[in-house]
Amino acid sequence: MPVDKDYLQVFSLSDDNGKQRIKHTQEVPEYSREYVFITDKPITTKIFVIDDKTHSTMLLANEY
Repeated sequence: MPVDKDYLQVFSLSDDNGKQRIKHTQEVPEYSREYVFITDKPITTKIFVIDDKTHSTMLLANEY
Protein backbone atom coordinates (compact mmCIF):
# COMPACT_ATOMS: atom_id res chain seq x y z
CA MET A 1 0.00 0.00 0.00
CA PRO A 2 1.32 3.47 -0.81
CA VAL A 3 0.04 4.84 2.54
CA ASP A 4 0.39 3.76 6.18
CA LYS A 5 -1.91 0.90 7.09
CA ASP A 6 -4.79 1.62 9.47
CA TYR A 7 -5.75 -0.96 12.11
CA LEU A 8 -9.08 -1.51 10.28
CA GLN A 9 -9.22 -2.62 6.65
CA VAL A 10 -12.55 -3.06 4.87
CA PHE A 11 -13.14 -5.29 1.84
CA SER A 12 -16.50 -4.88 0.12
CA LEU A 13 -17.27 -7.69 -2.32
CA SER A 14 -19.98 -7.30 -4.94
CA ASP A 15 -21.30 -8.79 -8.18
CA ASP A 16 -20.44 -6.56 -11.15
CA ASN A 17 -22.36 -8.04 -14.12
CA GLY A 18 -21.13 -11.55 -13.35
CA LYS A 19 -17.63 -10.45 -12.30
CA GLN A 20 -16.32 -10.21 -8.75
CA ARG A 21 -15.60 -6.63 -7.64
CA ILE A 22 -13.54 -6.06 -4.50
CA LYS A 23 -13.23 -2.58 -3.02
CA HIS A 24 -10.51 -2.24 -0.38
CA THR A 25 -10.75 0.83 1.88
CA GLN A 26 -9.46 2.31 5.10
CA GLU A 27 -10.26 5.58 6.86
CA VAL A 28 -6.96 6.91 8.31
CA PRO A 29 -5.10 7.75 6.19
CA GLU A 30 -7.77 7.60 3.53
CA TYR A 31 -7.20 4.82 1.00
CA SER A 32 -9.31 3.07 -1.62
CA ARG A 33 -8.56 0.61 -4.38
CA GLU A 34 -10.80 -1.59 -6.52
CA TYR A 35 -10.18 -4.92 -8.20
CA VAL A 36 -12.37 -6.84 -10.68
CA PHE A 37 -11.98 -10.57 -11.33
CA ILE A 38 -13.70 -13.03 -13.62
CA THR A 39 -15.36 -15.77 -11.58
CA ASP A 40 -18.17 -18.28 -11.93
CA LYS A 41 -19.97 -17.29 -8.72
CA PRO A 42 -19.41 -13.72 -7.52
CA ILE A 43 -20.54 -13.00 -3.95
CA THR A 44 -21.76 -9.93 -2.12
CA THR A 45 -20.49 -9.37 1.42
CA LYS A 46 -18.28 -7.13 3.50
CA ILE A 47 -15.17 -8.28 5.38
CA PHE A 48 -13.46 -6.35 8.18
CA VAL A 49 -9.82 -7.05 8.99
CA ILE A 50 -8.63 -5.76 12.37
CA ASP A 51 -4.88 -5.70 13.03
CA ASP A 52 -3.59 -5.16 16.58
CA LYS A 53 0.10 -5.58 15.57
CA THR A 54 0.34 -9.12 16.99
CA HIS A 55 -2.85 -10.66 15.54
CA SER A 56 -5.15 -10.08 12.59
CA THR A 57 -8.83 -10.87 12.87
CA MET A 58 -11.14 -11.20 9.88
CA LEU A 59 -14.88 -10.81 10.42
CA LEU A 60 -17.87 -10.85 8.13
CA ALA A 61 -19.99 -7.71 8.49
CA ASN A 62 -22.73 -9.62 10.31
CA GLU A 63 -20.16 -10.74 12.94
CA TYR A 64 -18.76 -7.25 13.66
